[in-house]
Amino acid sequence: MSFEDAVSEVKNLTNVSNSDKLRIYGCYKVATTGEGPSTAQPSSWDPVKRKKWDAWKETAERLKGDKEAAKPTIASLTAANAALKAALAKYESGVLKHPSCTSFSKNYHKSSNTPAPHPVTVKSGYLNKWKDRAIGWTGSKWGVRYITLTSDGTLKYSASHSDNAPRATLSLKRCAVKDDGHKSTKSSRFHVFSIYRREKGAGSNPSDDVEDDIVPLMRFSTTSKADKESWMAYLTEGCASFAPPPLEPIPKGTLSPIYFSNPSISPNMSMYAKKSTDPKAAHTKQRNIATYQPSRPMHRNAKPSFLSEGGGNQNYRGLLNLAAIILIVSNFRLIYDTMKKHGFLISIPNKDEFMSAPLKDFPAHTGTLLLNLHILFAYFIEKHLLSAGRIPETLGLVLHHLNASLSLVIPTYIVWVFEPNPSAGGGLLMCSVILWMKLISYFHANSDYRSSGPDKTTTLNAALVTDVDEEDALLQYPSNLTLQNIYYFWFAPTLTYQIAFPKAKHGVRPLYVAGLVVRMSITAALFVFLVKQTINPTVEKLVGEIQRGNLNPVIAAESLVKLAIPNTYVWLLVFYFYFHLFLNLLAELLRFGDRVFYKDWWNCTEIGSYWRLWNLPVHFWLIRHLYMPSIRWKVPSVAATGLVFLFSAVLHEFIISVPFHMVRYWSFLGMMAQIPLVFVTKWLDKKFKGSSVGNVVFWLVFCVVGQPCAILLYAIDHAQLTNKGGEQGEVEVDSGVGMGEL
Repeated sequence: MSFEDAVSEVKNLTNVSNSDKLRIYGCYKVATTGEGPSTAQPSSWDPVKRKKWDAWKETAERLKGDKEAAKPTIASLTAANAALKAALAKYESGVLKHPSCTSFSKNYHKSSNTPAPHPVTVKSGYLNKWKDRAIGWTGSKWGVRYITLTSDGTLKYSASHSDNAPRATLSLKRCAVKDDGHKSTKSSRFHVFSIYRREKGAGSNPSDDVEDDIVPLMRFSTTSKADKESWMAYLTEGCASFAPPPLEPIPKGTLSPIYFSNPSISPNMSMYAKKSTDPKAAHTKQRNIATYQPSRPMHRNAKPSFLSEGGGNQNYRGLLNLAAIILIVSNFRLIYDTMKKHGFLISIPNKDEFMSAPLKDFPAHTGTLLLNLHILFAYFIEKHLLSAGRIPETLGLVLHHLNASLSLVIPTYIVWVFEPNPSAGGGLLMCSVILWMKLISYFHANSDYRSSGPDKTTTLNAALVTDVDEEDALLQYPSNLTLQNIYYFWFAPTLTYQIAFPKAKHGVRPLYVAGLVVRMSITAALFVFLVKQTINPTVEKLVGEIQRGNLNPVIAAESLVKLAIPNTYVWLLVFYFYFHLFLNLLAELLRFGDRVFYKDWWNCTEIGSYWRLWNLPVHFWLIRHLYMPSIRWKVPSVAATGLVFLFSAVLHEFIISVPFHMVRYWSFLGMMAQIPLVFVTKWLDKKFKGSSVGNVVFWLVFCVVGQPCAILLYAIDHAQLTNKGGEQGEVEVDSGVGMGEL
């Protein structure tokens, strides 16, 4: 019987299961093509291919005596079977091939509608991952992560094995593995390796890659050398397996060779299934009443109560709803008591008075418009001086820093001399600080682009940045020096400049923008209401007690407790308004793709984690332009961390003190006092692993003690400054917005 005749007979088999048909066809393959595959055994990287090869080999040995019996068996079964035709069509399209083939055929990828097989896990385990976007608050930037390598060449990592979704994924296509040796600490030795993207057109041997041009995408370490070698072996094999090889297309009109495995012994499922004849059997009301006799056992096994330790995980959603109701009702009662005692304190602005005021009465608005001059001057320095080679790099550095410094000095002078309103002055200073940070980043990044060259810039962007527009994918310095580019950076919700930013694939969504604007309006109204109606009366009462000389620890503690709850609400509203609503609004209007402006800081169990997760734009700026430059200048990591805290403390004090026209150090001291708290909460987190002790300490420090104390101290000083010289009047108090990170 020829090969074509056997295929024709197999297509017409009937009255047998598909597994039996494949086994019969396998017998014929063994009888006509030999005792097994002639290629070497596939590696463990592809477990599916490995098992198919083993099955082929095992069946070939087992069926040596049945070669001749296979031929008449095939010839005797001639009836048609539609199910097998569909199955063989799958084989003809190239889904399954001989082990010598290294991948699916081009014909399959182009024409088959059969979904790709679900990837399986090849290797998984815990490794130390280098956190390239984190500050090592305690001298370490390594975090334990759960790593998973799948058969489709994808590397994933998550915080633990119980996470439902990975934090990030990396395709091994065009990647290579680099052995970074080992490093020793006082307690252990860590073996380090990394994965990097190879440049297009690079040689076939990764050892020829230039060390300085390597951009590590992920970096790992482990205390076990054997574990490191095992991971490197799997990753290396994965990188090699998914390198794009030249594929040989299968000629049309031919049947691809298939694999087959040992036939599975499938039980007769009819022995385990029963179909009810009652059409209402699924209805609860149709239960047989006769089964519920007075003697029916209702207690059937030993089990603990739901709220006991052995009760397992329970759903407390109802209790959470009750807690939310109690919280809402209690706070409405407090608001009612405040309004009953003080009346409605919010005044509606007078439109006519606002429109008739001259421009000089709005110095904060004028100062904000003047910030555009610093943007244009930074563009002029880069575009017409540095990129054209008209001035040396050192002079460009001086001009850039002078321009950035003036963007802080001029608004500070305007606020200190002309702006009496702390809110307006604080807004102008916030904008000037943001511009100062962006100008520093703009200069540093472009300076690095000049020194690196266009090729390395393109390689770096291609390796690390995805989801960019086509026109930005190959953008190189100095083509990025345009007014459109620098103003996009000015309005973008980021502080760190780069040539190309990830862009959202969808356009601007009007309904989404409208929803953000509505939520911003509601949040702003709640903010003003809480400040005017709850915070200001408490502060004014305390200031009055101080002026009358009646201040004592009981009154101070009472004011602190009264401020704790409304200040927490105000703080959360500011966070929600700015970091979620406002930054997402900017991102939507600009199609800015990376919208992770914060992470789950509310779950922090140590102070250091809070500062890393609360404000990612500032955190990334501090890493790139302060922390890492300090490390490059051989500053110890702990000292560099202290420098970051010092810088942040100075900016906090600057933004708060200048609008109130007084120089105090409460915010500065509060920030610096958190340095020992970083180590204390880290010790607590290790001491009570998995508990909420650190999280409770975090909330107490920030919401119950820290920010209310700062509000009271600044309010008292501002009242004394206002009343100096005999002036009596209403005390304007800041709501504590500036007490959080910038």
